[in-house]
Amino acid sequence: MKKLLVLLAAVWFCVIPAVALAGNAHPSLYLEIYMFEGDPDDPGPPPGYLCVHAQGQGQLQCYSEKAAYHIGIVPLHVDGLSTPIAQGWPPPCGPGGGYLLVSCGISTTGASLIFISFTPCPGFLQGPGDAPDAILINSTTKCRDWTDHPGYAKYMAKYSLSPTYFAIVGNVEDANTIDLVNCQAITEQGIVTAGGGAQWGGAKAISCYSRPIAIESSSWGQIKLLFR
Repeated sequence: MKKLLVLLAAVWFCVIPAVALAGNAHPSLYLEIYMFEGDPDDPGPPPGYLCVHAQGQGQLQCYSEKAAYHIGIVPLHVDGLSTPIAQGWPPPCGPGGGYLLVSCGISTTGASLIFISFTPCPGFLQGPGDAPDAILINSTTKCRDWTDHPGYAKYMAKYSLSPTYFAIVGNVEDANTIDLVNCQAITEQGIVTAGGGAQWGGAKAISCYSRPIAIESSSWGQIKLLFR
């Protein structure tokens, strides 16, 4: 199925000369975590930050406190993309970074949870797979930058408030690999890394990834983040 989705992406969006091909040098996947008293999709709509990352937010939210029987939302964050992002939709797509498809899994350790679902963000389509062990999701509208989350996993806490740790792992139905398809419809297999996980509950024992912030466009508070 992944090959079919890649082929469709190539036919629909990215027919360019081979000499112009370029992708991402060091793509990496991260997880975030947010807690809600109830399901944010019911009745919805969910908060926008679950699917679109704020440009000015340098540090990912990889830790959240836990409350019994509350909902934990774990967005999938794609980072380490090369710039400029490839342009051209419909074809041709110019050379550059960005992504069209992600294949991975999410594992949990520590206090057990109830997995509810993996939900694609608007403009993404979820392929077949038994989430959260097998997540296959692709863009249907444009080449994607790091600010676009492809989707989020949804869990319910049980009675235990002990920490649960989330990690990016390989897709068990895709040879246990972590793959990214760039905006030229080329699979970047073997170079995509699991950049960071998330923690729900317990005392914070995880380091959250911080994106570089351009000083010329930063407030004083954001500049101070560079030195923490």
